Amino acid sequence: MNGALRRFLTIVLGSTFLACMLGICLDLVTANVAVEYFSVHHPKILPTENPWALALLWGVVASWWFAAVAGVIVALINHRRQQPLEAIRILKWTAIGCLTLWMIMVSILLTIMAVSSTIPIEQRRASFESDRRLVAVAMAHQYEYVLGTIAMLVIAVMTWRLKPQRRFTEESDEPSDARKSPVGRDMAS
Repeated sequence: MNGALRRFLTIVLGSTFLACMLGICLDLVTANVAVEYFSVHHPKILPTENPWALALLWGVVASWWFAAVAGVIVALINHRRQQPLEAIRILKWTAIGCLTLWMIMVSILLTIMAVSSTIPIEQRRASFESDRRLVAVAMAHQYEYVLGTIAMLVIAVMTWRLKPQRRFTEESDEPSDARKSPVGRDMAS
């Protein structure tokens, strides 16, 4: 396998893995807040109401396809660069993006739970607690794809726009391109 294909596949598969981990981590929280979001309001793929099993299942099922498409887009952009970036650099950005998205989505969930608890008890319906949990979980999940798209666009632009790193020579601590320019010669003298 040549280097370009290896880099391309590493970006796509690495992005898919990281997004599946994000999906599982988010669903581990949300399935324990409102398991009926998965057991009632999603197709029955797994006949269980176990929040842990549903989180593992839906964390992967709902995330892999989006990440694979995003990974292909970023990998293609990287491939079109004059000097492609190393896959690990892009995957670091992706990991930071996934962690940031998880924190934002959990914050959305907690904010909705907190704000809805300010409704006076005498004005609450019998299904208030269940509704409150379902709405909080649904809102966190709705933002997952919107924020994921924004994160993918940011990573794609960073991949396209990042300037190549300067390479240092072994003889000196100066960048090798500084030795070739007139300014670099003046500074080295």
